[in-house]
Amino acid sequence: MQLVISGPASGRHLHSFTLPDSDGRPILLWQYLQRSNVLLFFHHGVNCAACAAMVRELAAHVDAYHQQETAVLAIGPDQLAENQQLAAQLGHPFPLLSDPGGRVTAQQGLDTPSLVIADRWGEIWKAWVGDTDHQLPSAQDVLQWLVFIESQCEECTMIEWTDQVEEANDSPE
Repeated sequence: MQLVISGPASGRHLHSFTLPDSDGRPILLWQYLQRSNVLLFFHHGVNCAACAAMVRELAAHVDAYHQQETAVLAIGPDQLAENQQLAAQLGHPFPLLSDPGGRVTAQQGLDTPSLVIADRWGEIWKAWVGDTDHQLPSAQDVLQWLVFIESQCEECTMIEWTDQVEEANDSPE
């Protein structure tokens, strides 16, 4: 596993794209940004056992990612029919996007497989490229980054009101 972008000081942002999902509907990256963080997985396709396993791992943890205000998108070279089959097997946890020519992966300046975490403004915080063994961060590592990113957003994080805060506000100065 090779860390290729470590930010947000990297200054790297996601490039806009539109790709069809498993049902053929166009999915625009910008329909997610400014609403949620984005986790992108660029993969070799459903016939790559390691990539399919990573898609399954992301699907298994998608609820935890959603709790951190993060949308997951998997982008690969598969045709719509292959993506439909995998999406149905997984219960449609997130869009599986079809990029047969690898245009979007190249546009982002990454190799396959890659995992990218960007905030709601499209700024890339972390990006990893898997080696020949497809080593990428674990679901727990990804979740820790998402928790950290979400905690950095002042507009996104609410301070919980606890009894200690209430007692401190009630005590005389």
